[in-house]
Amino acid sequence: MQSNLNAVLADYVKAYQQSQQRIHADKPLSPKQTLAALAENLSDEEASDQYGNGPLMTNFETQVAQLLGKEAALFLTSGTLAQPMALKIWAEQARTPYVAMHATSHLQLHEFNGYQIVHGLKGVTLGQAHHVPQLADLKKAATDPLAAILLELPMREIGGQLPPWDELVAQSQWAKKQGIKLHLDGARLWQCPAAYGKPLSDIAGLFDSVYVSFYKDLGGISGAVLAGDKQFIDTAKIWQRRLGGNLYALYPYVVAARMGLENTLPKMPARLDQTLWLAEQLNQFEGCTTWPCIPHTNMFRVRLYGNPEVLLARATEWMRQTGDAILPNPWSIHDDHILYEITVAKEMDSHERLVWQTKIESFFAAIHKG
Repeated sequence: MQSNLNAVLADYVKAYQQSQQRIHADKPLSPKQTLAALAENLSDEEASDQYGNGPLMTNFETQVAQLLGKEAALFLTSGTLAQPMALKIWAEQARTPYVAMHATSHLQLHEFNGYQIVHGLKGVTLGQAHHVPQLADLKKAATDPLAAILLELPMREIGGQLPPWDELVAQSQWAKKQGIKLHLDGARLWQCPAAYGKPLSDIAGLFDSVYVSFYKDLGGISGAVLAGDKQFIDTAKIWQRRLGGNLYALYPYVVAARMGLENTLPKMPARLDQTLWLAEQLNQFEGCTTWPCIPHTNMFRVRLYGNPEVLLARATEWMRQTGDAILPNPWSIHDDHILYEITVAKEMDSHERLVWQTKIESFFAAIHKG
């Protein structure tokens, strides 16, 4: 039975890859197209950075620092490098190895406990796995002498949820009074201003250190920034070198990130509006629910109930007939439902909503036929 499901899933993935239009995500550009776009964004006078030095790099870091309302910023190759580094800095300063984070934090789920093994930190679990942390959860976690608390905005593993603004402010104020540093996992922070009705600097201002990613939402190749006060960033540069993150040249990643800030960041409020519309459409169909029901940001999870083999096979047939895709590759498959993750991107601009609505109706009619 499992082998048959694997075969059906492989057919679905192939059909999805071949789809011409996807309501929820953009088709990736080829490397040739990407490099051509980068070249168009560069002037003849701009030169490569060298080990993080040079106007191209420093101007970009200054731009991001100002955007986040921080004194300084450091471009890094990945969040997996940036975030444990930030926690290590705060732990050394506080002279305690304890750091708190949610059970669904990227550091817990996807980094093989690198923050513990490489940096010697000790994790304290914050709150409940399927819920946004509350102030009471922070207080409970602080029974150990915490150096820092990591909060993720939005929380990817629970459907892009956010705490209410007043609650977040209360958490920040409490941490400051306790002398506990607050670090922001802002991999998808770009989604938050529209949700909170606040500028990036106001949100980042609640935290002592901030990490942001440039390939998530903004369409960059790779790369991240760690931001904070000057002393924090000066220390981060030392750790960057210690950990082998000080590469000879990073300019392709920086140029791609710069393009994302210029071209995509201004469109994020429209993405939230489109996301709310899409979730409303999906929730109208029997056996389909979104989590959360009303998305907080321009990402959410979808549960599609039914026999997974039947649903995937019928969806594959519909994608091949239409060249469209309504749902992405499954996030996980269970006995009675399939779980998907959706992040709305610019591809949704390719049609009027009435056209997309017709396509959605056609898709659900196809997978529920008979």
